[in-house]
Amino acid sequence: MESQITFVDSQTLTPKPDVTTGRVLLSSRELPWDGVYIEQGENEGFTPDNVTVPQHYFAMNTGPALEWEWKDGNSFKTHRYETGDLWVNPAGVPFSHRISGHNQFVLLTLDPTKLSDLLPDQPLLERQVFRRQHQAQDRHLQTLMQALLVEAELGGSNGRLYADTLTTALATHFINHYGIDSPVDFTGLQGLQPIDRQRLSVLIDYIEAHLTADLSLADLALQAGLSKFHFSRLFKQTIGLTPHQYLLKRRIERAAPLLKQGDLAIVQVAHEFGFADQAHFTRVFKQVKGLTPKRFLAQGL
Repeated sequence: MESQITFVDSQTLTPKPDVTTGRVLLSSRELPWDGVYIEQGENEGFTPDNVTVPQHYFAMNTGPALEWEWKDGNSFKTHRYETGDLWVNPAGVPFSHRISGHNQFVLLTLDPTKLSDLLPDQPLLERQVFRRQHQAQDRHLQTLMQALLVEAELGGSNGRLYADTLTTALATHFINHYGIDSPVDFTGLQGLQPIDRQRLSVLIDYIEAHLTADLSLADLALQAGLSKFHFSRLFKQTIGLTPHQYLLKRRIERAAPLLKQGDLAIVQVAHEFGFADQAHFTRVFKQVKGLTPKRFLAQGL
């Protein structure tokens, strides 16, 4: 049985038929499901290099624990994936993997257009940016994927409405738990070339993974494969903020929930998110939130 998942080159956006998931044991290929596809399979190693999938892509380890290497910038990092652990990769975000030896998996793809179809009361969904998640231990997502897999195994015996209900639940969970807190307003996105859209998706993911690092413009331009000038202009045109402004904004948005937990003092949170001192943190916090950290805490926002 052939996989229905298409891997494409992240630079040219052309299909790479040589990249395959392996031996597919079960899939929803023959079922009239709209916008969602699931398959169960196994292989003796999986080493895709600089590829992407046009859909939101979920991979769950269903076999014994394994070492899963993934490329972060110019180097590889390794995570140990236990049974049930997931890799969540938003549509269009490039990735490179190194998985050696026998492994078993369940893969699911979700068409991005399906999100707005299923949840039409959220008109900004098409502008939503999602984060990649490594080694996700997400029981809710596991359960929904397993339920869809069982339904595929039964030949869709519960009907399309049942599959749509599970898909809606999965899409809602994905939006609520893997969306960036404040959707980026991609006002200039429609005029961009596909490769530039891919590059910006990579950069958003990279910034999220390195929020506390001392990132430079050269670092970010290198990740995007652009000159510093071209990168800065493209980012500001599309996001509406300079890279530095966006980085500070995201740091504050991630720091705010940590402040509310009350486990760390303001100065500790400031240092945790890469601010030089509490005064700098307070100044930026007020610019982003409209009030100081102390007033934020006092008002219980």
